[in-house]
Amino acid sequence: ICIIALACAIVIILVMRLRFYWQVQQEIREREKAEEANRLKSAFLANMSHEIRTPLNAIIGFSSLIAELDLTAEEKEQYANIITTNNELLLKLVNDILDLARIESGGIVFHKESCNLTDLVKTLYKQHLSDVPEGIEFKEKCPDTPICLYSDKERLYQALENILKNAIKFTSAGFIEIGYEYSAEAQDVRLYVQDTGIGISPEDQEAIFERFKKLDDFVQGTGLGLSICQAIVKQLNGRILLKSEKNKGCRISLVFEL
Repeated sequence: ICIIALACAIVIILVMRLRFYWQVQQEIREREKAEEANRLKSAFLANMSHEIRTPLNAIIGFSSLIAELDLTAEEKEQYANIITTNNELLLKLVNDILDLARIESGGIVFHKESCNLTDLVKTLYKQHLSDVPEGIEFKEKCPDTPICLYSDKERLYQALENILKNAIKFTSAGFIEIGYEYSAEAQDVRLYVQDTGIGISPEDQEAIFERFKKLDDFVQGTGLGLSICQAIVKQLNGRILLKSEKNKGCRISLVFEL
């Protein structure tokens, strides 16, 4: 009886210690999660502040020059164009931030319906045909038989468009191709954008979908396009595949199960 009582006491002590250990570990994980959330929030606010100040400083600076200096008509037009460009960049930045916040917080309702992917790709191709610089071949590729996906057509278009705009920015020669493929083996469909642009190094591939991440700080943009794309695809129960090599182009695919 004493041995049984002793064994029971040992078991109770071990259970209590394990419970205490689990509670401590849980508190540590929660504290680390909270600290990481605060760090990400601080980094986001710092980046956002920097990105907003850049076009705002240009708008204020060139507006002051137009108001204070005796400029020629040509100079006024030049400065006015700079102000307009930065106005558009600032508006795009604010809209992207609001869009990303609404998507991640569930503030946007996704309206799913049968979406003809061939129509979607061809529409995107036609609307951006004039945006591709001369000397770059712009192609679209779709299966002979159109495939329909039950999804939000508008948001799917937005996600693919953000990837395409990125490809246009970073491709100076070769080709850009948009399209989709069906895999009978994997039972999924893959919308993709492939280019022969600057490519993405292995170390940047892990961070390319982070907010405000830019491959080239000298290329205009908000650095939020791919973050928005990732948020949309996640809400649509899809995933993103990235294949790229530095200076050898890039292929980004949006994968959805059928």
